[in-house]
Amino acid sequence: MKIRVKDIVNATNGKLLQGDPETVVVAFSTNSKEIPEMTGKSVLFVPVMGERVDGHRFIGNACESGAVAFFIKEGHTRPEVPADKCAIEVEDTVKALQDTAKWYRGNFTIPVIGVTGSVGKTSTKEMISAALSSVKIHKTSGNQNSQIGLPITVLGIEDDDKAAVVEMGMSEFGEMERIADCARPNFAVFTNVGIAHIGNLGSKENIRAEKLHITDHFTDDSVLFVNNDDPMLAELAKEGCPARPSRVKNIVTFGTTSDADYYASGISVSGDGVDFTANYPTKGGTVGSSHIHLEVLGIVNVLNALAAIAVADRLGISPEEAKKGLAVYKPLDMRGNIIKNNGVTIVDDSYNASPDSMKSSIDVLMSMRGGTNPIRRRFAVFADVLELGETSEKEHFAVGTFIREKNAADPDHRINVLVTVGEQAAQIAYGATSDLGSTNPEVKIFDNNQEASDYLKGELKAGDAVIIKGSRAMHTDEIVKNLTM
Repeated sequence: MKIRVKDIVNATNGKLLQGDPETVVVAFSTNSKEIPEMTGKSVLFVPVMGERVDGHRFIGNACESGAVAFFIKEGHTRPEVPADKCAIEVEDTVKALQDTAKWYRGNFTIPVIGVTGSVGKTSTKEMISAALSSVKIHKTSGNQNSQIGLPITVLGIEDDDKAAVVEMGMSEFGEMERIADCARPNFAVFTNVGIAHIGNLGSKENIRAEKLHITDHFTDDSVLFVNNDDPMLAELAKEGCPARPSRVKNIVTFGTTSDADYYASGISVSGDGVDFTANYPTKGGTVGSSHIHLEVLGIVNVLNALAAIAVADRLGISPEEAKKGLAVYKPLDMRGNIIKNNGVTIVDDSYNASPDSMKSSIDVLMSMRGGTNPIRRRFAVFADVLELGETSEKEHFAVGTFIREKNAADPDHRINVLVTVGEQAAQIAYGATSDLGSTNPEVKIFDNNQEASDYLKGELKAGDAVIIKGSRAMHTDEIVKNLTM
């Protein structure tokens, strides 16, 4: 669908300072440097005012690069640009982008599936997209789930799309409410309630409540899909739950126990992926089943696949058809990719981390079996988790305690070596060795990625398995690159 400048002016309650109101816009960008790469597209440039840089400085560059229009905040001096470039004056440029997306979304009646949660949003979004791959869909690119990325995603929906799968993230009060107003999902998947951003939100109850704003525009036919393995989400499915918004009339559960609507059984993990049986309700009232193989590891990905099957089933795509898409699913880079390198199995999960996802990665590593080539030793490489506020030391220490307790419970598949990077991550090592248990991991504490890489390159041998995680700002993907050079 093409958007005219006059539609944008109306949607944003803006003022056209110059240019032709009939000018057509087909793409939006906040980065003037990417505009030359958007070949053949009529781009509107959105200058964002950051803490250090005001994007209005780059309006001229954007126009020189081919932008046909731009927003300009009230009070800013209009730069000297060609008269045919459309200048739209607005009260707030980011809100104008969101208002435009909200108006644009109103032109479509297709199912929009929103995906939220503390961990696994991007992987779940990708699996749902894979399960729906028998029809043309639009989906979030990468993890563009923010106050800016979400509206740009919505504005990319095309006339022939049959559904849209949009990732929806938040870190502060009010953010989910704003992006839900843009996307207006009529289906939503809630993966889990963790402690990511708890420094901003204060409690898990607050996190759940804020993320539930994803359902703000639900109708009576809308469906919320929740992870039944998460106690705070399973609670929502119970009648009379005070935390369940009154607008949520239909809840579908997925999990690893038979009390979920869609559940996994017979889960088996190898170095090449995970196999399980997906069990699901049928129209005849019986339970259907299908064997699923995923080329990724971990129970969390089993849950993601179940969510994908449940969504597809509700949209009229059978579990058997959804299975075909899941069979060829590949994770995005740095999100659980399995790399074989000189006999070492590297699980690259370096994109981001939270204490909860680190615990999940321990389960992944301990569940791995080598098949004909048994796993000799297991290495966990963890860097700092950021944005934990005053709880940081306690939460890092708790990850270490989790490792120590898991090792004691399953010494045959224990974490042999724990490598930490960064000041906060050192607390993981302290927690893992807080008693003198014989199954405690050997710990190595480093200040930076290069030191950790040098140690691992000299220590890893054929038959070893290693998983690597850390907050995005810790750049733990550098360790993966160093190990595979």
